Amino acid sequence: MCQMEANDRVAFLEANLTRQLHWISAADSKVAFGFTVNTAMLGLLAAVAPSTSAGWTTAPAVCASFAVAFGITGLLFLSFASFPRTEGPRGSLLFFGGIAQRDSEQFKSAVLSLSQEAYIDDLSVQCHRNAEIAARKFAWVQRALICLYLSVIPWGLSLWLLYGRPAP
Repeated sequence: MCQMEANDRVAFLEANLTRQLHWISAADSKVAFGFTVNTAMLGLLAAVAPSTSAGWTTAPAVCASFAVAFGITGLLFLSFASFPRTEGPRGSLLFFGGIAQRDSEQFKSAVLSLSQEAYIDDLSVQCHRNAEIAARKFAWVQRALICLYLSVIPWGLSLWLLYGRPAP
């Protein structure tokens, strides 16, 4: 079996790192969407909710409770997804933390003395770390979206029972 040449490995790893960073961006854009929808749903529910306990009956109270519980849980999960993950390989010339640990002259010197093999090693570690970050973000986004989907029916029923149902 033929092994990749070093330049091909570099090209593969750079493309892979770019893909990982795009996946992280995709997860972050889903976080923004989820926050917007969850907040709007909870805000609308709060706007139509009766201001006193006398205005509540059992059915809308139960539906609203489920909608609020799923909505708040979804927001919590989205918070976990959006939390910055700044742990990276120590001494990396690619990861911002590794670069920031040096002053500009130390960084310049390290770049000038960088071998192709060390660059391949750094790229490999970066690809793996960013894949871990993307996987964790998407796990939290997935949980948040499940909560969002589970909240839609009780939320809609709550609105209908509190506001949209014709008066008897």
